[in-house]
Amino acid sequence: MAPSFGSYIGGCLAVIGIVAAVGLGGYWLRRWIVPEFSGALARLADATLAVALLILSLELLGTLSILRLGWIVIVTIAIGLLGALIGWHRAPKEGEEVPAPKVGTIALVIAVGVASFTMAEWTFPSQLSLDQGMFGGDTTWYHMPFAASMAQEHSTVHLHFTDPLRLAAWFYPQSSELIHAAGIVLFHSDWLSPLINLFWLAIALLAAWCVGRPYKVGPATLVAAAIVLDSGVMIETQPGEGRNDIMGLAFLIAFAAFLINGHQRRAPKAGAVQDEPETDAPLLDKGPLILAGIAAGLAASVKLTFLIPVAAIAVGVVVFGGRGRRLTTAWGMGLSMFVIGGYWYVRAAIKTGGNPIPQIGFGPLHLPTPDQMPLDPRPRFAVAHYLTEPTIYRRWFFPQLDNAFGPLWPLILIIAVAAVVFIAVRSRNKILRVIAVGALATAVVYVFTPLTAAGQEGSPTGFFTNTRYLVPGLVLAMALLPIARPLRTPEKRAWQTLIFLTVVYAITVLATPRWYLGFIVGTIFIVLALVWAPTALGLGRVRGKVTRPIVAAATVGVVLLAVVLGRAQQVQYADHHYTKSTLFLGEGGPQKAFTFAQKQHDKRIGIAGSSEIIFGQYGFYGNDASNRVQYIGVPGPNGAYRLATTCREFRRRINAGEYDYLIISKFTQDSPEAPYWYPIYAWVKSDPALKLVIEEPTIFPQPDYVFKVEGKLDPAGCKGAGG
Repeated sequence: MAPSFGSYIGGCLAVIGIVAAVGLGGYWLRRWIVPEFSGALARLADATLAVALLILSLELLGTLSILRLGWIVIVTIAIGLLGALIGWHRAPKEGEEVPAPKVGTIALVIAVGVASFTMAEWTFPSQLSLDQGMFGGDTTWYHMPFAASMAQEHSTVHLHFTDPLRLAAWFYPQSSELIHAAGIVLFHSDWLSPLINLFWLAIALLAAWCVGRPYKVGPATLVAAAIVLDSGVMIETQPGEGRNDIMGLAFLIAFAAFLINGHQRRAPKAGAVQDEPETDAPLLDKGPLILAGIAAGLAASVKLTFLIPVAAIAVGVVVFGGRGRRLTTAWGMGLSMFVIGGYWYVRAAIKTGGNPIPQIGFGPLHLPTPDQMPLDPRPRFAVAHYLTEPTIYRRWFFPQLDNAFGPLWPLILIIAVAAVVFIAVRSRNKILRVIAVGALATAVVYVFTPLTAAGQEGSPTGFFTNTRYLVPGLVLAMALLPIARPLRTPEKRAWQTLIFLTVVYAITVLATPRWYLGFIVGTIFIVLALVWAPTALGLGRVRGKVTRPIVAAATVGVVLLAVVLGRAQQVQYADHHYTKSTLFLGEGGPQKAFTFAQKQHDKRIGIAGSSEIIFGQYGFYGNDASNRVQYIGVPGPNGAYRLATTCREFRRRINAGEYDYLIISKFTQDSPEAPYWYPIYAWVKSDPALKLVIEEPTIFPQPDYVFKVEGKLDPAGCKGAGG
């Protein structure tokens, strides 16, 4: 059953109040920190600060273990209003906004058209997830289990162990999951989760425009970034899912935009678009530095892969800060970056006894790491492993790059690399050079990152999905491309660059998934709400043709329509999501177990077994995401979580979990030759405390079983169970 109508209205009012409060806080803090920002750049800064206020509020509540509906509403609204009060008090009364160079009407239309098409493409898989549920492997493996666990425990303090794998995913940064958790608490359902990534996409497109804004090439930088954001790998992995790459990308691009615009903070001379500021002022003033640090912190708080571009760019900004300014630059940007982005790394350091990134031992520092078993989703090969094997290129890399970035992928990669190399070597603008080097560093690290070519040796089946690790560097490179001087001056060449990129975009999107005609109405509304209305109202305000009351009335109209349409979607989601259990793992996996778990409510479910159990585990959380699901393992020092290696140990861990049900496969791995192959079904099947509820003996790749736990298991009974 769907949550009640009253619960839905309460959730909507809570969301409206929270967004209004943190939005107001973001607006006034921006007026204080960077009063010179105007137009689209000001709106990007408002949004970035609003998200930062939201994240800080939720982290505070999670740390105090009071991540509950009432506290979320009270604290987030209070912090948003406090930010607004501070900003209003400190903001200059007569700020001097720096207007952007005017953009031609046709260029603007092209940019809006590309943004609209990109958003439309993302809405179709998002609406499909509203019908069917979220089935992406990482979504059901750890993203949404983390979110559900936070919502159930009302806390971010505890680690939620999802598996015994080497990756130790519970130490990943989790700002994205924290927002999903807040949505679950507010609506008593995860129905909003398939739509959240659409908001990050809107911010990413806005940020991409702002990258080229001071050079009068905002439309071109938006189109260039959209080539990547609307590529096959992004469409396949991000819309309608709990995956978090797009949130990190949005604020990584915003990081670059704030640095570029902060550097170009003076209005250019009439008829000129300069590479350097006209004055002898520092490379960046304090305000843009702080704002850039906030955006960088948000990106780093989402995913480890964003640490490379963020760190490379930040170090470059400090180095080029100038003599006598480096310490001030490092302090201003670094402190804001740490305050916004450091939470999950501090938590990891506390849990491990000193290591903020436990997956890395940091060589001679010998920082503590969790002693995980060498278990991986796929054998952990990097792209570098195959650099001298042309057969792998022909059979795997080239076809999958075609799937990931479209038929023009060689051209896209070549022009992206050429652009950043040219800017890094030839540009007179230090900020552009730093960002270009950051993009190159990200690409180089990608080549040597484990799992980028994961799979059995000679069969890198994980290459396609993990081209996501290349996307941060690629989207920065493409956004910088139209800024390269030979491509933007004279103005005729800038126009030709825009047309060229638009053609590349058009050819690229032809390779992305098809549209669904049944979702057209929803698509039109979402594009209206996230692209057309903000663009029209923003232009109207800049040109003085739209008053604030009109903006307010239009906003209220869109919100009311969203509330009306949203209830129908919430009910439909409750009725239909996860009813087709075969979508979890194709035709394999514990299908009857998924169906059984979906009907349960507020049950404690212990799971154990191999991949079909681990990667589809969000299906066991139930229709309303209220079941508490835990992989049955053995906690260890420094945040380790390992398999139980004996029958006695396994039974003790089941007793410790106080489960209502067990869902297990026959063995912990699929092959008897595997080093950690344990017969967990044989260990428990004869215990009188368990009652067999479901048995799927012929399911691929392993049989699976559902047991009802009716008492404590007897570890002493293991002698007859092979352990």
